[in-house]
Amino acid sequence: MKTSEPQDATDYSPYSDKQYNNYINDINNGVYTNNSLTLVNFDLGQIYNSQKFTETSELFAVLPIAMVAGFSTNVGAGTIIAPTSKSQALCTIKSNYLNLIHQADVVVNGKSIEQCQPFINIARHFQLISEMSVNDLASLGHSIGFSPTLDNPKAAKYQSQYDTLAGGSGNGYNNNRVFFSSSDNQTNAGDQNTSTGNAANQYKIGRYVDVTNTTGQGIYGNSNTLMTATQLQNEFRPYYTTNGNYMFWHDFAVIKLNFLFESLNKIGLTKKLDAQLRLWVNTGTVMVRVEGADSTNLAYNMTPADNTFSNTCPLLINYQSSSSTGGSIVPATTKAIVAGLYINKPPVTSFAGINLAVSIVQHPLTNCRLYYSSITVDPQKSIDYVQRNRNKKVIYRSFVTNSYNGIGVGSSFNALVNSGIVHPTAVLICPFIAATTGANAGFGDYQWKSPFDTCPATLSPLSLINLQVGIGGQNVLNSTLSMTYENFLQQVNLAEQLTSSDFGVSTGLISQGYWEQSKWYFVNVERGNIADKLQPRNINVSFNNNSNVPIDVIIFTFYNDQLTIDVETGIVTK
Repeated sequence: MKTSEPQDATDYSPYSDKQYNNYINDINNGVYTNNSLTLVNFDLGQIYNSQKFTETSELFAVLPIAMVAGFSTNVGAGTIIAPTSKSQALCTIKSNYLNLIHQADVVVNGKSIEQCQPFINIARHFQLISEMSVNDLASLGHSIGFSPTLDNPKAAKYQSQYDTLAGGSGNGYNNNRVFFSSSDNQTNAGDQNTSTGNAANQYKIGRYVDVTNTTGQGIYGNSNTLMTATQLQNEFRPYYTTNGNYMFWHDFAVIKLNFLFESLNKIGLTKKLDAQLRLWVNTGTVMVRVEGADSTNLAYNMTPADNTFSNTCPLLINYQSSSSTGGSIVPATTKAIVAGLYINKPPVTSFAGINLAVSIVQHPLTNCRLYYSSITVDPQKSIDYVQRNRNKKVIYRSFVTNSYNGIGVGSSFNALVNSGIVHPTAVLICPFIAATTGANAGFGDYQWKSPFDTCPATLSPLSLINLQVGIGGQNVLNSTLSMTYENFLQQVNLAEQLTSSDFGVSTGLISQGYWEQSKWYFVNVERGNIADKLQPRNINVSFNNNSNVPIDVIIFTFYNDQLTIDVETGIVTK
């Protein structure tokens, strides 16, 4: 049948021309609050060209990220300390640049296409690692904030006491030990995972060219090298440098908007998209209390008051004591580390006597950018495409978020999580160690706010049993589940993967070992009669906390939504 089909000279590409490097700046005019959440606005209406198309699935934003840090002699009115040559390994960004975004929305022609829902980063991160292949991770991962290997939960440790403990890499659940081993697997017989390091973070540290290192490779940095710091800035390469005693990591966070918004992935070619895009970026400052710096007793700790991130902290403060290979990344007299993640430049800070705004190294990119393609389609094909799509139906998945806190040890949970939702497709339950206080407090705040933990790029090995999801009064599961990896595969395999396993080809990065250490509870509720799907129905979720600590859960309910767009005028009806 394929060989009998008529062929055309334009089959290889229906485009007469396609340019990729067009961009618009945000409309913030270089003003970013950089405290807690920072709002970034884009106006896509200015992209319009009556002779050209834009492919909405190819839109991506680039955020100029500045991580800035300093060492202080005191948690109160201290003075700043000069960093060591090892200090370039102090800060990295948690896996997946989507974790920079807390919430986002798209409005087209004044109509809300995708509503603003909190923790969009967690929902979309799960979808992404469920759909990517190992080859995707190797080829695309570096560009979108991953390493060639996923974060390693085997390297994680749990410090249940809120007090500082000698050798502790942070209170609560933490996974910031990068140089404890040359491998991310077992290396010390008898002591399971004692010296296991997180190899993913080793790759992330290597992402930043250290232009202060004149005794290393000799490739980058000064005038007698292959590339100077200025030349690196000209081509937008991530790099690390210092100014006075302040440390700077400049990065360029690439966020493909079709990963955030499935509607943009489905709209496709259009001549006009009069859209307003808003991104709330997780920015803020942390102060880490340090004991026994530059010794085998090096310890990290912090209190909730030491953290200005209101939601996800995408910044990771890495741990390396002098007993690790290469010595400590923390100078000997350090009592506090003040660090933050910002857009473009740091704001005024007042932790440990350090104001990070005092010494600024200008980021090469002064505004957030949104890149788009400009496409000229073969005239005959263009006319045909427009005529057939003046009333194009677009079906996409969106979600709503619900949070529940302080579910006790051994307690049961049973709640109506959504009332009257139309065409639900899936329920994702994400358990976290609870933000409790007291002797067994752990981090003492929400797990995703910790700069010691790779959460929410990873979760933790918390157990939920007797799991059941009800839709419209009917149980989805034949019996309550104590979910195993096999159950997880049955639920996620065909619902969340780009390539169906019906043909023996499977995608997704969540292996059994990874899932058992970082548990996502996913229930596919898509299957059913079309008449039922189109009616508003209630969603109930029940389970038992089978963990030894209280937990918080975030429950995402995915559902099908739709819109109609005129690809000529960009007018949307919904």
